[in-house]
Amino acid sequence: MYKKYIKQIIDTIIATILFIILLPLMIMVLIITFIDLGTPLHNTLRYREGKNKKPYIMYKIRTKKLGMEYITDGTEYTKISYIIDRLRLNEIPQLINVIKGDMALVGPRPFIPGDILPKNKIPIERYLVKPGLTGLAQVNGGRSLTHKQKLEYDIIYYNNISFLYDLKIILKTPKSLLSKNNFKEKSRQKL
Repeated sequence: MYKKYIKQIIDTIIATILFIILLPLMIMVLIITFIDLGTPLHNTLRYREGKNKKPYIMYKIRTKKLGMEYITDGTEYTKISYIIDRLRLNEIPQLINVIKGDMALVGPRPFIPGDILPKNKIPIERYLVKPGLTGLAQVNGGRSLTHKQKLEYDIIYYNNISFLYDLKIILKTPKSLLSKNNFKEKSRQKL
């Protein structure tokens, strides 16, 4: 019942409230990004696969220098955009995706186009739920995990979806964002 009906209602209400509260912060991040990186302000790698592999446009503020979308050695960021990226302030616009119904507050994070994923090893369960702003993998290592490890966490999440499980993940998210490991690891894993 929760997975099918209640989760979407709760996500929409919370995302709407959060968007209204965080709108001034998002505007500040947009202004800082404009000064730091110029235009365009949106992320150029916007298309993702959602529930049932349905493509959607994921809203995200750009934090990488132009032409460096696929670079993962740390040189793709300025000092300011690196902090914005690590604190995930560039992901505030994804609340719009939650309000529209493309994403959930909690769920598997969508992979980035161009990522090399384990061949024939992406479990179908991953696409039976909407991608999330945060997820079990993100609070258990995030970018330091391999894609294989992230997929394992995605299956654990799918098999345990409940209001309390989502709440637990949401409450762990700020700690994981502010952890030292989040700021040490500069590049994302490919495998």
